[in-house]
Amino acid sequence: MNNFIHTFLALLFFALTGGSAHGRSLAEIRSTGELRVCVAGSSADFYRENAEEFARYLGAQAKTEVLLNWDAQFAVTEEFAARLDQADATPLASGRCDLYPNDLHITPQRQLRMVLVPYFSTRSVVIARPELRASLRNQRDLRGRTAAVQAGTAYEAWLRTFNSTIKDDPVKINLVDTAQAMREVVERRADFTVIAAESAFKWVRDDLDNLDLLFPIGDVTQVGWGIASNMPDLELALNEFFDQSRRVGSGLDRSWRKKYGVSLMEYQMFTASFDTESRWRELLVKWGIPAGSALAGLLLAMVFWARRLKREVAQHRKVSQALSENQELMREEVSRGKAVSNLLMRLQLVDSLEAFAQVTLQELALHLPLGQGLIAMVSEDNKSLIALAHYAGVSPTPAESLREFPTAAGLMARCAATGELVTVNSPGKDYLRVRSGLGNCEPVSIVMMPIRHAGQVVAVIEMATMHPVSQEHLGLLAALEPIVATGIHRLQKDAETFTKQSLKEVH
Repeated sequence: MNNFIHTFLALLFFALTGGSAHGRSLAEIRSTGELRVCVAGSSADFYRENAEEFARYLGAQAKTEVLLNWDAQFAVTEEFAARLDQADATPLASGRCDLYPNDLHITPQRQLRMVLVPYFSTRSVVIARPELRASLRNQRDLRGRTAAVQAGTAYEAWLRTFNSTIKDDPVKINLVDTAQAMREVVERRADFTVIAAESAFKWVRDDLDNLDLLFPIGDVTQVGWGIASNMPDLELALNEFFDQSRRVGSGLDRSWRKKYGVSLMEYQMFTASFDTESRWRELLVKWGIPAGSALAGLLLAMVFWARRLKREVAQHRKVSQALSENQELMREEVSRGKAVSNLLMRLQLVDSLEAFAQVTLQELALHLPLGQGLIAMVSEDNKSLIALAHYAGVSPTPAESLREFPTAAGLMARCAATGELVTVNSPGKDYLRVRSGLGNCEPVSIVMMPIRHAGQVVAVIEMATMHPVSQEHLGLLAALEPIVATGIHRLQKDAETFTKQSLKEVH
């Protein structure tokens, strides 16, 4: 009797939703002018906004339904599946939902229930309180800890798989929504949570005192939107929509900035470092070359029309100049984005102020005409500078580099006191000399850059450059300053926490 009722309800649902055995095709969606969207999870509003952008792209209206829970996306009614002779998720196969825009991690299990069309890559990361950074350095340190994650997500699946390898001391898993998981970490009811890198940016940035991004886990994962099987026309339309959205200022690009504080294009530049340098070339080829080709075509068209309409020459020149300036700004944004993402990734691997400072100087040398460099931290009483790392030069230690040039040290102290950038152009042959094993020479300029955290100067970077410092260089330094400041602040707190713990153990 129960089986009869389940079968009847499944067939009745199928009839009422007006679906087909394989979901609704793109032709049906366009003929009705309605795209049926099903969203779930704590980011349902974000998913709805993105789906509405896709609906506009199709020339349709989005009709959105919020599913009861995350797992409802993958539900397959047994009788319904038997009736249709396939295993697609019932909401998609029945036509109740045309699209899941829920940024689903693409896994083999989910691909049995739907077609997942990818549009970006991600990697899961561990978020915990800052004081746990010293004790949670890699996934082995998660043993016996308590995690809070959303049920039915790839994060729960990873933890279950991880627990299967450490049955003697498994992770305790609290299943809550993402916002509650963050609260449990902040309130110390859970040691950590697992979340995708794109979401981690916003959560950690909004609460730096209580949340910290520790380390990545698992492999790079493709993320996409779900549709019913055997819908090649809808799949093609989604792929074309994603391709057109991978540009600055697109609907998805703006939506990402609003949600995560980082645009889709900026995030793609960051995630390109997940793999190899070829990913950067792929991104630039896919994004930069078409833009350059379009610009070249536009310039040719401008020349053609200028010959016929001389009165518009001045206007065309203004347009050409604006396009050229925009292209240069885009190039600078790509360069800055790469420098920022590389520094972020490398800083995840250091655990001391000295190593942090050395990595920072190495990264600066890749993007600036740096002949010699020094990073010094401001002491707690603001009365002295403590050398952390140096770049090039012949002194064996950073401290000796600081003492070697007393005039430069005086400028660094002034920079720390005023919190203002200090630049000395053409300092002269008797001033600081750029020295290495290859010889020594006169620097073109000396730059002292303050590193500020919460309005207070915590460090100063001294740079002796071999070429003039441009506005592009200054823009890069400005972009890197908050990352360097946050890193120094975090490592100082780690050192204080470690010292307190050591004292407790001694007593």
